[in-house]
Amino acid sequence: MKDWVFPSLAFLVFLYGVVFVFFYIYDYKNSNVSIFADVKSSQSNERSIDNFLKEISNSFK
Repeated sequence: MKDWVFPSLAFLVFLYGVVFVFFYIYDYKNSNVSIFADVKSSQSNERSIDNFLKEISNSFK
């Protein structure tokens, strides 16, 4: 009877770990936070700065 207690408990711990990893990956994939969120904001700032500098150069012409 003792031969099946440790393997069954180890299997339950393993299943708990697999379920935890699955839900962590699922939550990570469905999050609204993008990995490249900072890149998008910096590109939009650079574009607005470029537009601003073009307007200034056009006003001096």
